[in-house]
Amino acid sequence: MSAMRALTNAVVCFVFLLTSISLAAQTAGTGALTGVVRDSSGAVMPNVTVTAVSNDTTQSRTVTTGDNGSYTIPLLLPGTYSVTFKAAGFQTLEVPSVRVIVTETGSLDRSLVVGAQSQVVTVTGDVVAVQTTTSTIGTDITAQSVQALPLTTRNYTQILGLAAGTSSNVNNASALGKGSQNIAVNGAPATSNNFQMDGATVVNSNGIGNVAESGSYSSFGIPSPDAIEEFKVQTSLYDAG
Repeated sequence: MSAMRALTNAVVCFVFLLTSISLAAQTAGTGALTGVVRDSSGAVMPNVTVTAVSNDTTQSRTVTTGDNGSYTIPLLLPGTYSVTFKAAGFQTLEVPSVRVIVTETGSLDRSLVVGAQSQVVTVTGDVVAVQTTTSTIGTDITAQSVQALPLTTRNYTQILGLAAGTSSNVNNASALGKGSQNIAVNGAPATSNNFQMDGATVVNSNGIGNVAESGSYSSFGIPSPDAIEEFKVQTSLYDAG
């Protein structure tokens, strides 16, 4: 990661999440939620139990707010989550659908109302947690988009050029391989790109940022679009923090 921060040209980070990966450690294949919990007067609330439950896998993560009322739930696989806030002497607040985006830390602030903990207040509708902790720029592409867009050789690199600030070359249909396509980001060459899958770099050392391996037209391993849960085209350097 430190080496990527030192690059002076634009960096493109392609992150994939295969449906079989486990929730084991912080990687570029996960997201996070953070926020501050307050009472109705605006005072911060420590010791609030915050639980995020995946609507897809039912896996859950639980944290407690600190003295400043803040919490952070890391290592969340991208998808939608039901987030519950509980504190003694306050009504339980449930947000049934919060979207977590890969590589992003979304901000979800909430206020609790005095009452019985058995009383549950539910926030209706989908909630998008806004990312406020980093200045990085990128385009998130979900499984629905990957599966709906036309891919002549079922190769996701053919849609990378849809991200803002990118441009792709014309595919050489006479070449061997799966038709992988390089892209340029903000005018930088393909050698400034970095491809990652589940947080690990997959570019061959001889490729130097290109999809082609050592000058050939065959690229590194291309997963089936049916196995891609989500990926992000990151078009700026990592945040300084």
